[in-house]
Amino acid sequence: MAENLLLNSPHLLQKISLSPVMLRLMQEAVKPEPDFGVMAETIRLDPALATTTLNLVNSAFYGLPQKVTDLNRAVSVLGSREMLKVAVVMSLQKDLEHGFPDCEYDFFPDWRLIVWSAIAAELLAARLCPRESDQAYLSALLKDVSLLFLRCAAKELLPSPDLRDHITVLGKGQLEYEEERWGMHHGALSQMLLTRWGIPAAMCESIRVHHAVDSLAEQTPLAQAVILATQWSEMELGHSSGPFSVVQFEVLLRGVLGMNEREVDALRSECLEKFRSMLESLGIGEGDQNRAYYRHSVKVMQGYCFLSMDLLTAEGGLESVARTVGKHIKLNWDVKSWDLALRAPHGKTYSLFHLTPEGRLEQSEGRFPEGRVPWRVKHSGLQLTFSGQRLGELRLGEANLPQDEMDNLALYLRFLSQGYEYYCARQAVLEEKARVFDKIPIGVARLDGAGIVVEANGRIGEYLGLDAPARGRPLAWMLSRRLTVETVAEVDAFLADAARASYGRIVYFLEQKQDDRPADGCLYLSAHRVKDAQGEGVLVLLEDLRGLSELEVQTLRRKNFLERLIGSMQEVVLTVTAKGLVDFCSRQDLGLSGRDFFAVFVPQQPFEGPWGTEIFAAPTQTPVGTVLTTQGGSQLPFELSIAPLTGRAGTAREYLVVGRDMTQIRRLEAKLKVRALFDGLTGLFNHYQFHTTLEREVTRCRRTGRGLGMVFFDLDKFKAVNDTQGHLAGDAVLKGVGAMLMRQVRQGMDYPCRYGGDEFVVIVTEVDEERLRGIGERILLDVRELFKGLVTVSVGLSMLQGDDTPESLLRRVDNLAYASKSAGGDSLSEG
Repeated sequence: MAENLLLNSPHLLQKISLSPVMLRLMQEAVKPEPDFGVMAETIRLDPALATTTLNLVNSAFYGLPQKVTDLNRAVSVLGSREMLKVAVVMSLQKDLEHGFPDCEYDFFPDWRLIVWSAIAAELLAARLCPRESDQAYLSALLKDVSLLFLRCAAKELLPSPDLRDHITVLGKGQLEYEEERWGMHHGALSQMLLTRWGIPAAMCESIRVHHAVDSLAEQTPLAQAVILATQWSEMELGHSSGPFSVVQFEVLLRGVLGMNEREVDALRSECLEKFRSMLESLGIGEGDQNRAYYRHSVKVMQGYCFLSMDLLTAEGGLESVARTVGKHIKLNWDVKSWDLALRAPHGKTYSLFHLTPEGRLEQSEGRFPEGRVPWRVKHSGLQLTFSGQRLGELRLGEANLPQDEMDNLALYLRFLSQGYEYYCARQAVLEEKARVFDKIPIGVARLDGAGIVVEANGRIGEYLGLDAPARGRPLAWMLSRRLTVETVAEVDAFLADAARASYGRIVYFLEQKQDDRPADGCLYLSAHRVKDAQGEGVLVLLEDLRGLSELEVQTLRRKNFLERLIGSMQEVVLTVTAKGLVDFCSRQDLGLSGRDFFAVFVPQQPFEGPWGTEIFAAPTQTPVGTVLTTQGGSQLPFELSIAPLTGRAGTAREYLVVGRDMTQIRRLEAKLKVRALFDGLTGLFNHYQFHTTLEREVTRCRRTGRGLGMVFFDLDKFKAVNDTQGHLAGDAVLKGVGAMLMRQVRQGMDYPCRYGGDEFVVIVTEVDEERLRGIGERILLDVRELFKGLVTVSVGLSMLQGDDTPESLLRRVDNLAYASKSAGGDSLSEG
């Protein structure tokens, strides 16, 4: 499983690590008072970074009146914290673009998103939480660091990375995919990495929730700034769900920030100016500007948004849509002739409309496949597209509009495309349903809570002999015109009993023909309680059964019962032919009918053996763990049980397959995996994982001859903290020690563990006595500095010796730590 690779692979964790220069810069950046001496020394370690940083300082982004030629001068002009932000940006860009020379990936599209979100987060935080604006900048800069590193170090773990031009844009179902594959989403993975690199917990929390728009009001102001900046970057650079959401986001900003429209426009302009200057300084172009919305004012976009909403009320088919578009184009661009092709709401053919120079709207007869539209205007036009789907094309008879007007027309068509997609999904569907509703050979009526007909098709009146529309009439009165008193009483009893979900029976009656001759009538009457967007009500169905025999009626009722029974099961039920084709599937949303069963379900370990129709001949059938790849590309785990469906001759022509959805179980297993490896309080490896790692590393040390050491320590005066300040204070101390160890150790080479209670141990690989002693002394000093005497540590350390076993090494360092404690604590013993 992918989560094992993430959690158990030291090599992968080591590959997705920042450079020492970047780590030191970040650790300074999050301090309340950065040390310029440390910062300058760190930047000078990388001459190329120092040169690039000075180039950015002298760029239009800061607009300094005089050129700055040294780092000391840059700090005095910008301030230590602003200088640090510059250095962090440049160092991160260098780590990503030069740290993976074999990675064929264009970082520029993602860098544009990162730069906008970082600048936006700082500007938003300046209004929401001014003291944390620098943290907001860094949080937005680093929120997707896990995705960027994985794209180059292990792209097979990402959802279709080669099919997406921006890995940092949130895809549909991406967080669920990551939870299933990794046991955590990418925000939590970035949080885990940054915590290990020494970033404060509050800042990491805003990174973990940077996509949590739905719970924005529940987040801290810092997290709100990062969440809004993340959304803002995707909106402005054209990666949102559609242009409507850009306008809606501006309204959201006004509400959260308490600003008016003019103030939000000013904030947007400030963000855009800084964005363009930063890109120029980084040597990154703006990319496809036709995609970005920041080129247009919010006021213009609001106007086009309102125009496109006219389609939501258009009635009369595609001709009404064409008339609405023609009105918009005439009023805004004064174009007197055009051709407009619109894709049918249900299909891939196009209807073609023409506006003649005389102002007449004409429609070409028929519908046309793509590529065979009989255009009158021969030159190419502007496309109507939404979510990657081509919805139509507009060709202007007059192609002499200025470029800025053509840009505005293209923007209008982007809004129109989303409006047309909504029209196809709603209004057109409603119109089509209304036409079909009256043609279906079943009478349908919807009742309100009092039994009055709210809406009905024409068949109801036909079957019950009504001479006027059924709407507004009581159902009981309508039924009494043709059915028996007993049947009407049963229906009334059903309507009065809210606990009953459905009612049904076959009824017979005498129908009076036009020649006054009586004739037998037979209807299947059913009623079902429903609850939907229109509220609660009752759906009544009348089906004419005069063309069916009694046996056929019974068969129909049994089939209906079985389908409802199978559809109510939690498991998915399939029938598969002897050739392996899916003949029936209880869940239509999976789209499995007619597909190759053995192609869509792939067996997982520990299954062994052939996976094909030969499995049907197996003498015994045991459940098989599989993964189903749906038509949408998502993967769902199922445990399948297979049984033959025997016919009259005793041979199986079909097979019954019952699939148990294992998605929730797999997610639970992933969470249990994390808990099995790590201590829940400190985030360090737990007691069990310590022993497993120690056995492995001792064996590796014997094989390679490289040094192995162990540092064991426990906390002095910890019991007094619990007794005087409470266990929450004690937990805070343990968390602080855990975070300190995370900063001290080498990723993928040293293994910090919580042994139990207030005892900790670090397994140190590829080390000698001097370096091991240095680690122990750093732990001793860091605890003194961190807790100011509240607690100290008694440390014991030792190298693995020739005749040592894992147990003897552990026993020796434990005794050495005890010796340190016996000597008064806050000391180190080695042996």
